[in-house]
Amino acid sequence: MSTASTAASPGRVEELPATDAGVAGYVSDYFSTLKTLLDATNVAQIEQIVSILLETFQTGRRLVLCGNGGSGSTTSHLVCDLAKNIFLDSGKVFEVVALTDSPAMITAWANDTDFTNIFAGQARTWLRDGDVLIALSGSGNSPNILKAVEVANEVGAFSIGFCGYGGGKLADFVKLAVVVDRRNMQQVEDLHMIFGHVIFSALRDRIKGIIA
Repeated sequence: MSTASTAASPGRVEELPATDAGVAGYVSDYFSTLKTLLDATNVAQIEQIVSILLETFQTGRRLVLCGNGGSGSTTSHLVCDLAKNIFLDSGKVFEVVALTDSPAMITAWANDTDFTNIFAGQARTWLRDGDVLIALSGSGNSPNILKAVEVANEVGAFSIGFCGYGGGKLADFVKLAVVVDRRNMQQVEDLHMIFGHVIFSALRDRIKGIIA
């Protein structure tokens, strides 16, 4: 087993170093890498996002998310956590939308215009001045994600990027970039899901007054 080149394509898995311990060693190395990446997380950025989303919720603004593939599934998952659970815990609706969740809209925009417009077209409908867009991209270079961020910036929404692979173009497009500096798509997606869960959990507990 060889280590993948840093020039690997965005969807390619960066292999872990060869080990004589078989699967058990591979699993241990995988977990060790995740721990290293978590330890390198900029906690102040996560705290800032929680504060931004708290204000978004309190002022009746909207949170919109988008991502491709596994990242798209993460956005759908986080909508479930944020929209349903925030309401159940607070009695107040938090408007949260994932642009990945309408196959009709995605295929219409792709078929009638271009695939790069599948999120930007919807973003123009949902995003308003003062809203928030969280865009997830492992590579940071997906054109449909970048176009959605451009729309967010145009209408006055606050754009946040969850990036991997050093950040890519997305890190420069958004107003706040949280970068996992790793060229392994699965581990980048692991971290992005953890970020989403801890942001949701902290937001919920701030709303409930459990934490300041």
